[in-house]
Amino acid sequence: MVLGLENRYNNIMGIVRLNLILVLLVVFTLPSCAALNNMMSSDDTDGSEVKELSTSQRLQISLPLPENTKIIADKTIIFGEGRRFTGVLNLIHELPQDEIVEFYRVELRDDGWSEIAIVRSDFVLMNFDKEDRFATIKVNRKLFDNSSSEVTVGMKSDTTLNRSLNTKPVENIEEPFSIQ
Repeated sequence: MVLGLENRYNNIMGIVRLNLILVLLVVFTLPSCAALNNMMSSDDTDGSEVKELSTSQRLQISLPLPENTKIIADKTIIFGEGRRFTGVLNLIHELPQDEIVEFYRVELRDDGWSEIAIVRSDFVLMNFDKEDRFATIKVNRKLFDNSSSEVTVGMKSDTTLNRSLNTKPVENIEEPFSIQ
């Protein structure tokens, strides 16, 4: 009888160990699966139409863009063209994140843009300015040496820029109220 109880105890402990191993396996593999899924998923496209950039679109945008860049049409907004171009471009690249970042840094500099700042995290965020325009570029890493970027270009406002930098005194501004 003691032998039967010992066998039953060993069987129960074996099942408990197996369940514990399975729980630990699930706990440690799910986060890595989620990270892999995020890198593989096409969150950037979300079922949107991905198109090749035509020569006329490249001229309209007037920014240097890497070769073989595709545009996510449904998430792209373009106003104006040439030097008056403003908007948001959502792009997919067949090159790794580091190469895309280096491309933008070199090519925009060569095109007359000044790099203001760069922040590196899970993504790379770069800020540029040129005369009366600014550009903010966010480059995301994707799986299999692919990357995506979101390029925002707009016009700088002297009033907003100078007030925020406090470089020029702004005259005749009435304060809405004062606190005493």
